[in-house]
Formats: sequence, C-alpha cells, structure tokens
Amino acid sequence: MHPWKTQSFSSPARQGDFTDKPSDSFPLFLLRSSRRRPPRGGGEGEKGLRWWERETAIAAASEFRLGKMVVQEFTVDLNKPLVFQVGHLEERYQEWVHQPIVSKEGPRFFGNDVLEFLTRTKWFAVPTIWLPVVCWLLVKSIRMGHTIQEVGLMALFGIFIWTLIEYTLHRFLFHIETKTYWANTAHYLLHGCHHKHPMDSLRLVFPPTATAILCVPFWKLVAFFATPTTTPALFGGGLLGYVMYDCTHYYLHHGQPSKDPAKNLKRYHLNHHFRIQNKGFGITSSLWDYVFGTLPPSKTTGKNN
Repeated sequence: MHPWKTQSFSSPARQGDFTDKPSDSFPLFLLRSSRRRPPRGGGEGEKGLRWWERETAIAAASEFRLGKMVVQEFTVDLNKPLVFQVGHLEERYQEWVHQPIVSKEGPRFFGNDVLEFLTRTKWFAVPTIWLPVVCWLLVKSIRMGHTIQEVGLMALFGIFIWTLIEYTLHRFLFHIETKTYWANTAHYLLHGCHHKHPMDSLRLVFPPTATAILCVPFWKLVAFFATPTTTPALFGGGLLGYVMYDCTHYYLHHGQPSKDPAKNLKRYHLNHHFRIQNKGFGITSSLWDYVFGTLPPSKTTGKNN
C-alpha cells in the first residue's frame, strides 16, 4: 500500500457538537433509577420501572453519551471511490485538496462503472471530436456570404474571447472556496480532483459529454450579441480556443518542452499547482494574469532576483 493511500484531517467542533457529558436534557432520573437491581422474580422495582425498562434506559443512556462525543477526524480512503467521501471534510476540504499527490495512477471516483467511465477522457478525444465541428462552423459562415478573410478575423476574435473565459472560469469558478458537503463534492468533480491528482492523465481534459452540454448556453450567448451569419464563425473561433487550451493544458503536464515559450509556460503552470495556487490562472498565456494583477510573485520579481 502506498503511504498516501489514506489521509486524515481533523474536523473542528462546531456549535452544537456533542460532548462526552450527558446533556441536561436527558432524563437522568431514569438512568439513576435504572441502576437499581431488578427485584427477584421480575416484576416492578422502585420508581415503578420494570427490569426491561431499566435495561432499555441504560442502553439509551450509553447511546446518548456516545452520540454526543466530538468527532475529531475524518479519514479519506484513497482505495475507495472518492467523490462521495471528500464532502465530509467540510471546512478542511480546501486544505486537503491543495496538497497534491504526484502519481500517474489516478483514483477511482465512483463505484458505478458507467459513471466512472464518463470521468475518464483520452486527450486526443478533444481535437478528434471538436476540430471537425470548428471547420463546419467556419464553412457555414463562408456559405452565408462572408469572405475567408472575414471569417478568419472572426475566428481570431473568438479565440481571444476564449482566453478571457478561460481565465475567468479558472479564477472565479474553479477556485471558489467551499466547505459544505455538496459544495465540496461538486468542486472536487469540477476542478478539485485536478489539483489533488495533477498528473492523472485521464482527467486532464474536459469530458466531451460535458463540453457538448455547455456548448448550448455558450452558443445562445454568442447568438444574442452577434448576427446569424457571424455567430457560427465567432463560436467556432471560441471552440477552437477551447481545443487549443485543453491540448496545451495536457502538454504542460505531460510534455517535456525544451525551448521557450513552451518551457516557460510549463514552468508557469506547474508553479500554480505546486507553489502559489491562488495566482497564475492563465493556461495558454499569462496575459489576463498581467491585466488583473494575479501574476505569481516570481513573475513580477524575477528581474530583481
């Protein structure tokens, strides 16, 4: 068994948590009365309690006291499906999820094999599925009367907008702080799993099923601001930006670039994972980190050092 197969985190006592002392609300006279010996031959004892009532009172008192003890820690068992465990960490979840386990062996998420299969995606599935869709969208705008140059400019603008979406989602959604059971569970599925197991190659890119679902609201958003003939090209550009993002992200984790800018970008992203996780949210570039002041210190003080 690997030394990281179980991880324990204490859960601090909350208001209303139980102590090991009997509560004043428990009927202590029942407990005191129940400690008297039953009369010979059964029947009723003092206080009008039958012997079986006294035994029941003793058992109830024991369960009451045990139930009123502070739970000091919850152990996450990495040998078991994780998704429905992590929520129990509550306010300690953020600390746990940002202590990465560097291993190519990814954890199991669900006990159900179908759900488990849907969480695993080979990186090449992203370009294989979505690049034909991008081409179809660009051709559609051309057939609607736009020139190739116009469609190219619209696609570039879509890519540019995607970089802002990439930054915004990563900073404000993927790194939202959670502490309740269901919020922790949702966050772990969305992005927490990637920070906990950053080298899990089958959970680095976004599953195509989830991408297809998200395409619907994004398409409607683009259509709201654009014209019917420009919407396909703009959306196609944004979708191309997404494909570039996911492939770049995979390469930064598992590729071995020897030259800049790829080498510097890999260093920049791994710095986000292993050093300063609340800075450096850009994946394909550091542009928006620079604009919004979220460059990691090493990026801004490198020249001075």
